[in-house]
Amino acid sequence: MDWKSRTAYVFIKTTKGKAEQVWKQFHSWDNVIGSWIVTGDWDVIVWFDAQDWDTVHRCVSTIKSWDEVNQTSSHMVYSGHKTDTWWWEKPAGAWMLIREKNLDETSEQTKKWNWITSGASIPGDWDYISWVQGENWEDVWNHLLQVKNLDWETSAYVPVKSWWNEKWKSQWW
Repeated sequence: MDWKSRTAYVFIKTTKGKAEQVWKQFHSWDNVIGSWIVTGDWDVIVWFDAQDWDTVHRCVSTIKSWDEVNQTSSHMVYSGHKTDTWWWEKPAGAWMLIREKNLDETSEQTKKWNWITSGASIPGDWDYISWVQGENWEDVWNHLLQVKNLDWETSAYVPVKSWWNEKWKSQWW
């Protein structure tokens, strides 16, 4: 399934020791597909669904008003795709950011891999974000290495804690 001009990923830096508190706050938001405490430069990633950018703007504005949040980086999705599988069906997974050499090269290639549940074009610092899944962490590492061998610049965010809003199984567009 493909989609265009809806949803956004928001990367969040929290004040020291507040990542779990911020992560949990999203579990009651209906328009959140998932949230993750991750390794790397950011503390939390949250994925919003919104049919318009005004909704995303209101969500980010709310997040920025929280005392526990130091910084955000919003990544609006231009186009994306999802396979027939659900993100929570595999026991291991990580977010992979890709900077591509040729426009749209990533979206065409990643659709061919059954270990990528979804991918989205996020114009800005990075070109693309994908959920890389596996039966175990060795699978995930091998998939990430496979992408690295394509000579694409990549960065992976490994979840320390994951929450998927499984209501999306019946709400997906």
